[in-house]
Amino acid sequence: MSFQVSDNENVARAIFSPQMINSDGELLLAAFALRVFKDGRKEDYISVSRMSIKNWMSDIKKIPQYKNRRLYGYAALSVDNIRKIDIKVDDYPIMFDVIDCSNEQCPSHAGITAQIEGNIITGGHNNFFDVLQINEPEDFVMMAIQSELLSIAKFNLVRF
Repeated sequence: MSFQVSDNENVARAIFSPQMINSDGELLLAAFALRVFKDGRKEDYISVSRMSIKNWMSDIKKIPQYKNRRLYGYAALSVDNIRKIDIKVDDYPIMFDVIDCSNEQCPSHAGITAQIEGNIITGGHNNFFDVLQINEPEDFVMMAIQSELLSIAKFNLVRF
């Protein structure tokens, strides 16, 4: 079941150490990276938790931790600020949204998406860059997206 994510909500991005934060406690661009999974699937949204949903914090704490990855805390972002991000690639605006991705195991799950001309940006190579004849290198576009999200989140970092 999908529920609209409202502009007046806040979402929390789980932050893991050491991949997403440096030794001085500053967020890194990697906190907002889109990945390609080992099985070849491309991530098409950045996972966040809706802070308006009861038990959102326990949803974050359920995320698996590994020997080389421990939960540091979370970064809070305003949905309205995410949707207002204003960047362009060549002459194409990048449109940001926050969508509901809830399920039984994680009722607060949501995702930050970015798209160009209706094409959702994913981890890895995006074929539509070639079709639209976008001149900007994809990795630069990804860094711009990450940088915009980082600029919203860096002042709202909470350590557990």
